[in-house]
Amino acid sequence: MLRQSRRAFTLVEILMVVTILAIASAIIIPQLGTRNDLKAAAGARVVMADLIWAQNRAISTQQKQYVVFSGQSYTLWYRNSSGTLVKSTHPVNKGEYTTRFNVAKSPLDTVTISGTPTFAGKGSVGFDEMGTPFGWDGTTEYSMTSAGTIQVASGTFTLTISVEAFTGEASVQ
Repeated sequence: MLRQSRRAFTLVEILMVVTILAIASAIIIPQLGTRNDLKAAAGARVVMADLIWAQNRAISTQQKQYVVFSGQSYTLWYRNSSGTLVKSTHPVNKGEYTTRFNVAKSPLDTVTISGTPTFAGKGSVGFDEMGTPFGWDGTTEYSMTSAGTIQVASGTFTLTISVEAFTGEASVQ
């Protein structure tokens, strides 16, 4: 009676595979834990959506719209027909249209507005009835001759949102 030999992996081969998997997981797993690039991109999309909403609202209502930045938040305002500044109402939750970053236990908890937004040297931006952006300091409007910028960061990852002068086209770099 002949013995049939069984084919199997040797202990050395199994240990090599386990070692390779351990090294690969040591490299990959830490990168999965913090997705600052995705959080910064999400924060930039939120800011861009709100800027586009303010610009479209200025055109559709023929009333100037303002995005006023303050620390880690911004609020949308408009100037009504009598010239009074009024806080905009959020179209979804019907509350005050304020967006806050760096709030604990929120989806964008690690996202910050880094530095000071700059629009014609001012910290806030407005849109006129034609959708043209301008810098605003709370009292005076300033024509923009170059793009205004806002930086959104999460961890060490930073994105810059640019709002083009004259057209108001928003882009992210």
